[in-house]
Amino acid sequence: MTFKLMEARPLPSGVPGRVSLVGAASWLLETAGVVLMAALSLLVLANATGRYFLNHPLPWTEEAVSILLVWIAAVGVVLAAGRGALVGCEIVTSRLNARNARTLARAISFVSALLMLAVAWFSWRYMNVFGRDVTPMLDIPKSWISGGLLAAALGMAAAFLFRTVVPHEPVHIEDIAAEIAAHPAHEVKL
Repeated sequence: MTFKLMEARPLPSGVPGRVSLVGAASWLLETAGVVLMAALSLLVLANATGRYFLNHPLPWTEEAVSILLVWIAAVGVVLAAGRGALVGCEIVTSRLNARNARTLARAISFVSALLMLAVAWFSWRYMNVFGRDVTPMLDIPKSWISGGLLAAALGMAAAFLFRTVVPHEPVHIEDIAAEIAAHPAHEVKL
C-alpha cells in the first residue's frame, strides 16, 4: 500500500471553499513534522561534521535528537491515525458488507480512543513524577521527552474519536483484486 502523506483525506462536508478543522490540524501536524525532521537532520549533520571533520563533536546533540525523535514519532502516529493509515485488521473487515464493516470500524475506533486516553492518563502521571528531572547535557526537564508520549496518546484518542464519527471507507478484497488486475504490480496504489 502507498499513502500520500501530504494529502489529507477530504471530509464529506460538501461545503466548497471552507477549510475544515481537521484539514487545518493535518496541515499543522505536517508542518510540525517537516520542521522537526529538518531540525533533526541539521543536528545530525552538524554533529557528524564536527566529529569527523573538525574533531570536535557537539555533546548535547544526542539528547536533542532523542527528544526530536519522540516528537516526530508522535506527529507521525497522530497523522496516520487521523487518516486511517495505521496497520489494521482488514482481513476481517474486508469480508463484511459495507454497513457491518463500518460498524466494526467505529467500535474499534471507540475502544482505541479509550485505550489511548488510558495511555495519556498514565503518561500524565509519569510526567508528574519524573517530569521535573533534567537531562544531563541540556539541563531541560525530561517532561519534554515524555510530553511526546502524552501528546501522541491525546492526538490518537482525538483521531480515533473522529474516526468513530466519520469512519473511513472499508477496503474489500474484490476492490484490491480489481486494482491488481487493472495495473502491473509496480503501479498498484491502494
